[in-house]
Amino acid sequence: MSLSRLSVAVIGLGTAGQAAAILLARDGHRVEVFEQAAAPGPVGAGVLLQPVGLQVLWKMGLLDEVLRHGRRIDRLYGDTPKGKGVLDIRYARLDPRLYGLGLQRGALFSILASVIDPATVLHADSRVVDADSDNGRVRDVHGKSHGPFDLIVVADGSASSLR
Repeated sequence: MSLSRLSVAVIGLGTAGQAAAILLARDGHRVEVFEQAAAPGPVGAGVLLQPVGLQVLWKMGLLDEVLRHGRRIDRLYGDTPKGKGVLDIRYARLDPRLYGLGLQRGALFSILASVIDPATVLHADSRVVDADSDNGRVRDVHGKSHGPFDLIVVADGSASSLR
């Protein structure tokens, strides 16, 4: 396996999959993305980006664009119906420069989609049901085998059956 140019499968085209595909392609790797949706797009209404996610977007050169579409969050507070506090996160207590960002998923999806390398191959309607890391192959729901890949990135969400 050569570390100079890898063949990479990214499973899932959510925020993590998009970011992984972008960063890997920028580093010169050949990237194929496998997405279960026939027409990929954002899922859910909104997202709260934490400081570590904002730092990744900054390193990608996308933070200014994301900030134009979001709303800064300095504190998260939650309480019970009886008024008892159960959550109180004040980012500035950790570091005065830290904050969260509330953002529509569609805006984040579009910003990331706008910078995906055109050489990145997208396999839509191609839910991966098996990943064989020993042989570097993935198999989709249609029974088709893909690969071999030097690296398989599993970014298909919290309900992943592959992890």
